[in-house]
Formats: sequence, C-alpha cells, structure tokens
Amino acid sequence: MNFNNCGDILTIQFGHYANCVGTHWWNIQEKSFNYSKNEVQDINHDVLYREGVNEKGQVTFTPRLLLVDLKGSLGALPENSQLYGDVIEPSEAQVEWEPARVDIKEENKLQKNKFQQDLEDEGNSQSVAEYNLENDVKVWSDFLYARFHPRTLNIIKEYQHGNDSLFSIYPMGGDLWKSEQFNEDFVDKIRNYVEESDFLQGFQVLLDSTDGFSGLSTSCIEHLRDEYGKNIIAFPMIPSFYPDYKFQTEEERHQSLIKDSSRVLNLAFCFNNLRENSSLFVPLCTGKNGWRQPGEKRKFYHCEYDPELYYHSGAILASALDTLTLKYRLKHTSYTLRDLSVDLTPQSRIAAAASLCLPFSLNSDAELIDCLDHWEGPLTQTITPNCTLGTDRMIQLYTLRGISEDRLKRPSSKAGTQKDLPAYKCETIREMLEFYLSCTTFTSINNVTVVDSRLNVETPFPKIFDKFVGQKGNIFASPRQPYADVDSVPVMAGLHNGSGVGEMLESLHTQAKRIKFARFHQFKNAGVEMDDYSECLDNLFDFRECYEDNYFI
Repeated sequence: MNFNNCGDILTIQFGHYANCVGTHWWNIQEKSFNYSKNEVQDINHDVLYREGVNEKGQVTFTPRLLLVDLKGSLGALPENSQLYGDVIEPSEAQVEWEPARVDIKEENKLQKNKFQQDLEDEGNSQSVAEYNLENDVKVWSDFLYARFHPRTLNIIKEYQHGNDSLFSIYPMGGDLWKSEQFNEDFVDKIRNYVEESDFLQGFQVLLDSTDGFSGLSTSCIEHLRDEYGKNIIAFPMIPSFYPDYKFQTEEERHQSLIKDSSRVLNLAFCFNNLRENSSLFVPLCTGKNGWRQPGEKRKFYHCEYDPELYYHSGAILASALDTLTLKYRLKHTSYTLRDLSVDLTPQSRIAAAASLCLPFSLNSDAELIDCLDHWEGPLTQTITPNCTLGTDRMIQLYTLRGISEDRLKRPSSKAGTQKDLPAYKCETIREMLEFYLSCTTFTSINNVTVVDSRLNVETPFPKIFDKFVGQKGNIFASPRQPYADVDSVPVMAGLHNGSGVGEMLESLHTQAKRIKFARFHQFKNAGVEMDDYSECLDNLFDFRECYEDNYFI
C-alpha cells in the first residue's frame, strides 16, 4: 500500500549518458531498500516507485520510469522485462506464412557479463564476488541491478547506438517526437503512469543535452507542461568525455572540432527551450568546462575516478542526484517538487547549479564541530560546468546524509577546547550547518536538510574511493584492509542559485555566438533557420541578465 502523502513523481530519461546516470541512481535506491520492520527508514520510496502485480501474481516494486535510448544500447538486456513473464524468442511457429517461405535471421546474442549472470543466479552473493566492471561495462545495462516495468524501456530503432553522427542534432529529436510511430506510444505510456497515480506532483527529466536527445526531451517537456501543468525539474547531462577526442589524424581533429560546435548549438537550443518550459533545470557535468570539451575533471577528496568511463562519472552524478532529491523524498515531510522549484527560482531564475562532496570527509575520531572548524574552502564542489559558487547573495539548499547526531560534538564534561567555539551552542547537525553557512556566506538564504541514511555504494557502484575511506565512509589515518570494500559513505550535496549561474549562461552564449551557423547545413536542412539561431542567442542573453545582482535586488 502506498503511504505517500506528498504525491508521486514520474521520472523520464533520454539518451545513453542520462541512462548511465539513471542506472546508477536506481541501483543506489534499490540497494538501500530496508526490509527490516524493526529499523526506522527515513526515505519514502513510494515517491519514485510503484507497486504492481505480474502475470504470476507476484507483487513487484519498480521505478515509475520511462527511458529512451537507441537501438543497440541495451546490450544483453531483453527489451521486455523478465519480471512480467519470460522473454519470448522468435520462431517459425509465430509466423502465419508457410515455413518454406520464411527465413528467420537472428542477430548474434551478446554474452552477459559475470555481474549480470550472477544477478540471474540468486544463489550467488554479489557482495563477495569479484567483478571487472571497468572493463566489462560497454553500455548502461551491463551494470543494471534494478528491474523495470515492461513499459519503461523505449528503444528508437531508426538509429543505432555508437553511430552518433546519425542522431546528433537538436532538430532531429524534435522531428522524432512529432513522428506518429514514436509519439503516440510514448504519450500513451506517460498517460498510463499519470492515470494510475492517485496524485502526481510532477516530473523529473534526465536528458542528454548535446545530441538529438536534446530536441526529443525538450519536446516531451513542452508536452508535459501543456498537457498536465505539473512541476518539471530537468537535469541536462553533459558527458564527461567524447570518443572523438581521441583523434590521431588532422582530419579526425577537424571533425572533432565540428562535432564540438554542433554540441554547443544543441546545448544552446536545449537551454533556451528549458528556460521556457521547465520549472527548474540544473545542468550536470563532472568536467569543469562542459561546452566545447568537458575539460579538466572535478576533483573530490578521497575519490579517484576515470572521466573517460561513463560508468565512473555517471556514479558521481547519480550520487548527487540521490542526495539532492532526498529533500522531497523523505517520510514525514510535506516538502514537494513544487516547493523546491518555488524556493530556488526567484525572479524567473529557472536555471540553478548543483554541487557535491563525495564522500563528506569526516575523520573517524572527529566530531562535526572540529571538522567544520578546520574545513578549508567551500563545503562542496560544483558539478555544473563553467559555474563558480559564490559567497554572496545566494539561495542554497543543502542536504547532508550519513552523519549521526552523536557525531555533532563531545559532551560538556569532555568538550575541552570545543567549548570555546561559537558553534558549540548548536544542538543539532542542521543547526550547526546553518550556523556555519551563515558565517561563510553573506546576504544569502541557506536551507539544510539532514538525513540519517548514508549513500549505498555496494557493487555495482564503482570502486572509486581511496584506501583511507573506511567501510562506512569515515576517513582513517591508516589504509583499510584490502579485503574490506566501502559499502556506504556520508555525502553532502547542494542546489544553488546566484550570479554564478549567470556566468554559466554567459559562457554558453559566448561559445554559441562564435559559431558560423550558416556552415552547419544539418541544422538548416532540418528546418532551423538563421532567425531561429539569432532568437535563441537573444533569449540566452536576456536570460543571463536575470542573474545580475542588481536585478535580484
């Protein structure tokens, strides 16, 4: 039975990188399910999940999710969910024509990796098995732990995954949305989810923003706004790496530069549409630059990841998403998606930035009060490209998870020098964090949510934490034992709105304006005129002005 008082949320994912991030996110959530009746749980999974019954009468609990990707992106995963019956293989018996006139050609079946094989064999424990997912993962389904409802998977068969040049520009996605073959079926699936919900509070959309999925997803968002009028929070994803950067010849370098320019145009058109049709959008990327090239990777203390592996960078962004969205996914709270968008988007500031601290570095023998007293620099690292988090005139919504209240400070009898700190008067983690933020930011609105649950990083989450991170995420002076993997970590993440977001928009506008649009015949052939490009640039420039400090005052 659903005890969700705030309403359901439908999640929609568009594109391969968005699905890499989404796969990690659903894995994290399902790994955190707690079936113990004696243990108090603070996360309300009913917000994003739905209960159902399969053909065998078994109760299922699956994400309220639609995802879209290209043909070939599923790897060895069947397009029909095995939760709702066996996968039927094609045979001559299924065809009504005479057998002599039928020739069935089968594609070579892809071999499942060891992780997926063990997942099918319920007798094997994945917690003790050794996997080489860094080498085994080719597509997001290779590390998928969660299981989906049959209507979740939507594969575009007109385009092949791996051939990015065929579905590479914004207007191609818009054209696909208008096609009868895609639109009717997908719109029906959205309606089915909406109608089975007692109360739908809104939508969250994860989207690839640098290729044809930028146009497909924004067309869908426009439909959601017109059809349902609910709140929509969008997370445009920018991959951490593009394969064409590994060029070896001058011609390959030239083609890579052209693709970079196309990606910038896609981003500009995408952001312009999100500005009009979403309630809030938050660009996410583990690279510092994001536009022409993701650039140098963002660095996190005690975290070592390879930006060329979507399996790695997707886990970083999923950790942020799972933590940021806790604000409207907690039990015993009335905070909703609408509250988030209203709190974070004053004066038409629809775009916001995100930040992350993974793991939150608290020494095993320390309390939070000492940790904050010795902290240098910002608490979190921005994961929005070309955006710096300021310290003045900000709206900030932080979530800290995985630090228990008994780690706040020492009792009065053992406090020692802690008593001399002004923060010692704080009685809760939330109170202490808000006090810290009031001392380090100025003329700002800071809101803090504290959650007991740590982030679950068990397999298939990548092994990206260094040897000084303990099994429960505490930081130790000596390395942990080689056989002891990290299974959970404390995390802090934030959503921010301020002048730094305007700098991000200005940098995108500058990059897009430098492009000689007339040379990109693909856009013109798809119906995008020079006037459309100029209007997009003007809108981005005007949008950027919303983030001037004097405008906000």
